Amino acid sequence: MNTDNFASLAAIPNSNVLKFVHHTIDNLCGGVPVSHNDYSQCPLDKFWIATQNVKDLATKIALQKLSKEQTVLLLHQLSKETAEEIYDAAESRRAEIKKSLVSESIKDLLHLRDFDWNVKLAVASDKVLDLNESLVTFHLATSTTRLEKDVRNISIEMSASQVDKLLEKLKEAQQTLVHFQTR
Repeated sequence: MNTDNFASLAAIPNSNVLKFVHHTIDNLCGGVPVSHNDYSQCPLDKFWIATQNVKDLATKIALQKLSKEQTVLLLHQLSKETAEEIYDAAESRRAEIKKSLVSESIKDLLHLRDFDWNVKLAVASDKVLDLNESLVTFHLATSTTRLEKDVRNISIEMSASQVDKLLEKLKEAQQTLVHFQTR
């Protein structure tokens, strides 16, 4: 990360830098966007660059990619105390920032809206006279938005062994999510 990228933060009046950082982190966590009207003494182009820089910096701090010392070095245009306070602001909201990042990354993924399932016993097929295999059919209603018209229906048929493998993978995914949330 280029340390010159953070020169835009020096354009925010020193007395308002921490307020600006807190507002930007609030926005990153789903709050109201930062308004240039509140920081009108800063040129608009530098304001938008500073906003993006604070979001990037807070994200890297929350994901533990930057230490306090690295943050102070990156923010060399500001006083050491201000740089440390910016680090502390992001560090103290680490869980919120992570949660927001996860929510943002999955918002365009398919969401399960409804499901149904049934089990049938296949006793024979055109190739095997005595099959006796249980089959599970899942009917999934998915969408990428909350709109009812966007719902896609998907049907999947699986054997008992395939269902067992699916359940194992889902348990692994659940453990990974639990591990990620506790980090």
